[in-house]
Amino acid sequence: MTLDELYKSSVEKLKNIENIEIDVRIILKKVLSFSETDFLINKNRELSSHEVQTIGSMIDKREKGIPVQYIIGEWDFYGTTFKVNDSVLIPRPETEILCEYVINYLRNKNEPVIADLCTGSGCIGITVKKYIGDATVVMVEKSPEAAEVCLENIKSILGNDKVFFINEDVFLSERFKQLPQFDVIVSNPPYIKSSEISSLQSEVLFEPEIALDGGDDGLDFYRLFAEKWTEHLKPDGMFAFECGEDQANDIKSILEEKNFDVYIKNDYNNIERFVIGKRR
Repeated sequence: MTLDELYKSSVEKLKNIENIEIDVRIILKKVLSFSETDFLINKNRELSSHEVQTIGSMIDKREKGIPVQYIIGEWDFYGTTFKVNDSVLIPRPETEILCEYVINYLRNKNEPVIADLCTGSGCIGITVKKYIGDATVVMVEKSPEAAEVCLENIKSILGNDKVFFINEDVFLSERFKQLPQFDVIVSNPPYIKSSEISSLQSEVLFEPEIALDGGDDGLDFYRLFAEKWTEHLKPDGMFAFECGEDQANDIKSILEEKNFDVYIKNDYNNIERFVIGKRR
């Protein structure tokens, strides 16, 4: 079977999945270690039985609705490839906006100290550290399974220079008394309302519920940060949060009650997606 034949048969098999041509190409290029150019110029290449079997197994998983990111075990974020599996959220393009804001904010600070709470795969904290080389980054994650993924990403992307990982629940504030004060606390925490999780898009349901469930109104983590983590910010420190649609103004009110100046920023779709709170 040629590459082109397998590509066409795979697309036909998955024809009821939106934008499946892109996912099939991703799977084929991953298995064959092909660039996009390789893919285009090798359409008539005969595939080995092992290649056909491996690709077929991945296509079967995609047919079951498993996201392509979990199938290939990695995903690109802000120019870096991160390991991912179903223990962590899939890094999304809009979160790159949050990283870029934090990076630009820290560029003129000397040896800044940053916390990335509910870090998951580590994509935010690792990205900030990669671009702010003299920063100290503390990453906190409750899930032991997600912790394994994050630690592997730290090792493969950064090494361990001035990067500290804590496998702990951010709600257990008494465990964090010895932490330094931070220039920035950044987080993309769970923010889906508990009652809405079961009705999410089917592919999202493959992602870990622990990384989705933000409580009855989706705001549990933001209240926690305002109540218990403000003390870990320097006097001129900043919170930088990602949030769900229609949550930004509620989070703004939560932070304003704690004497923060608050700014809301939009994502690529002009949705209010990020809340920036600076201590007064």
